[in-house]
Amino acid sequence: MARPAHAEAGLDQQRRRNYGRAPVGNGQAAAGFKAGFAAGAAAGAAAGFAAGFLAAGFFAAGFFAAFLAAGFLAAAFLAAGFFATAFFATAFLATFFAAAFFATGFFATAFFTTAFFATGFFATAFLAAGFFTAAFFATGFFATAFLAAGFFAGAFFATGFFAGAFFATGFFAAFLAVAMVISFT
Repeated sequence: MARPAHAEAGLDQQRRRNYGRAPVGNGQAAAGFKAGFAAGAAAGAAAGFAAGFLAAGFFAAGFFAAFLAAGFLAAAFLAAGFFATAFFATAFLATFFAAAFFATGFFATAFFTTAFFATGFFATAFLAAGFFTAAFFATGFFATAFLAAGFFAGAFFATGFFAGAFFATGFFAAFLAVAMVISFT
């Protein structure tokens, strides 16, 4: 039930007279309240403020703990990212070293294969050059031998011819001499 308007006006006046303090007296003493009630109320209010302050401190501590937990989780997340990065970097480096190993094997194989074929090529070229040089000198030798044989054969036959001619001339001269001697006798 609502209060009448004049009661509200009286309550407002009373509040203005007490300057907002708890009313003690004016009939409240009959209800058992004493003037010390104001001090008790102040102590209760102080205890309430202290409890509120402690509650605020508790909530601040909770907020700080939540902040620290968030920081811890963020640090854990960053550490996980760091370790994942380190893992993938290690895997990348391992892949790089494996690629370098295989590339080294490839280039070594290419080098030794090239050296093998180059050695075969130069050995073939060397042996071919030796063969053709030997063939050239053998051809020269046999051509020289053939020409020398021809020369010596020509010389032999020329010697034989000249010797024959010499002996024929001598024989003919002797024959003529004998014939002349016989014809004069």
